[in-house]
Amino acid sequence: MDMKLCTEKYLAQIGVPFTVFRLCGFMQALISQYAVPILEEESVWGTNDETKTAYLDSQDVARMALASLRTEEPVGKTITLAGPGAYTIKEVIALCEKKSNQTAQVTKVPLLALKVLQTVTAFFQWSRDASDRLSFANVLSNSETFTAPMADTYKMLGLDPAETTTLDSYLDDFYGRILKKLKEVGGQSRQKDFYL
Repeated sequence: MDMKLCTEKYLAQIGVPFTVFRLCGFMQALISQYAVPILEEESVWGTNDETKTAYLDSQDVARMALASLRTEEPVGKTITLAGPGAYTIKEVIALCEKKSNQTAQVTKVPLLALKVLQTVTAFFQWSRDASDRLSFANVLSNSETFTAPMADTYKMLGLDPAETTTLDSYLDDFYGRILKKLKEVGGQSRQKDFYL
């Protein structure tokens, strides 16, 4: 996030026409972190924080970015893109359980443990990538809601908010396709060796 902020500031300083998009979170990341592991009866990581994120489908983000090229209004602006609803990790896991008709094996990780692990891994060159990935613990500890009002953004981009994918419909589509494919191949939803 710091690197992106520095890049944003640099673009503003050098006078190049720009539009900056800030995203709350991608729905696609939830598939590998929660949807597939729950389907395969693997453990998923959870925390007790109340941080909420308004996830967006990457296709909707692409549509919004392309729409910004059709008008001059977004030039020189920073636009935060947010999905139609904000969810905690607990709510995401509950949605995946409902859609897959399975119970998640949730391994609760205290935020303090994530922060300590992030600090320890930052000391070693070979584990700095892991440290960077664990830095989200600092974000989670604030129990904030990562969303933004989108009415003006939709108006500026000439888009219909009703066309933006909700997390509920995104997971319906994902699990619908996966479970249909499993039936076609004679598998079960708990099959461990099924991969896309």
